[in-house]
Amino acid sequence: MNDGSSYTVIKREPYWNIVDIEFSEIGNYYLVGSNSNSLYDGEIEASHLTLYNMTHSRGVASRVFRTHQINGIFIEDTAISPDENTYVACTEMTANPESCTITFWDIKTGEVVNSITSDNYKATSITFTPDGKYLVASFDNDINPDRIVFFDLESGDIFRTIEERPVADLQFSDDGKILAAGSVYRSEVIVWDGTTYEEMRRLKGLDLSPDSTALSPDGRYVMAMDFRRLIVWDTDSGRKIVSSRSLKLDFVDAFKSGTFSDDGKYIVIALDAPWESEYITDPPTGSGMVFIYDFKEILDAYQA
Repeated sequence: MNDGSSYTVIKREPYWNIVDIEFSEIGNYYLVGSNSNSLYDGEIEASHLTLYNMTHSRGVASRVFRTHQINGIFIEDTAISPDENTYVACTEMTANPESCTITFWDIKTGEVVNSITSDNYKATSITFTPDGKYLVASFDNDINPDRIVFFDLESGDIFRTIEERPVADLQFSDDGKILAAGSVYRSEVIVWDGTTYEEMRRLKGLDLSPDSTALSPDGRYVMAMDFRRLIVWDTDSGRKIVSSRSLKLDFVDAFKSGTFSDDGKYIVIALDAPWESEYITDPPTGSGMVFIYDFKEILDAYQA
């Protein structure tokens, strides 16, 4: 994208609390979810969705394609189907009895084409399986057990349930053989076999619950970070490939988020840099920075 940074997105959104930016696999759209700041300024609980169309016009990287206002709840995640036909978000929640409705909109028309209501409360993470047959959601419940639920999109029925405390950043490898997510309340990352859905391992080493978790496209590596520590693990062996602390890096104040490039060759890390850092411009325009590293060079150094 060449239309600036997250600040550009924030300027376009009605709420500054951006909770999710979801890119479609094909690359024609991205979806932004934001929440009101009711705890501080007295606004009602509300969420907003903006679907952007990626364009290739000179000087324009994206344009607003459609918006939705969702009142009465805070959303925590969104998703776009692998075929770019639909996008989804939670639109209704009740605490007692526990209920959550996830709504599906048609990307081309904006019409509601499906909805799934289940006896769960807060959807902390939503994703599609790579084949597009199932919607997978992690729920943070107060009455019913916390769980990850696979919904059959053809019938709407529950296909599979994994008993697990709430997670964030649910994601599959490109071939669907690995599923990974970061725990919402624990300082760990969980990796499952994407075929049997048996737990493979729990990856530890962070100081806090991860703020961001990313799985490499081939499923061989997973990266997670809290604001103080960044770790990359080998998913097969559980070994740490990278382990960095912000306090030991003079150009890092806090780690924010990270991801792998689509081809897995690079890792992209967003962070806050200290004001005295050489990377801060004069006059300063902000401390947010994005660094891109050659992941192959990191692997070669690890294996040497």
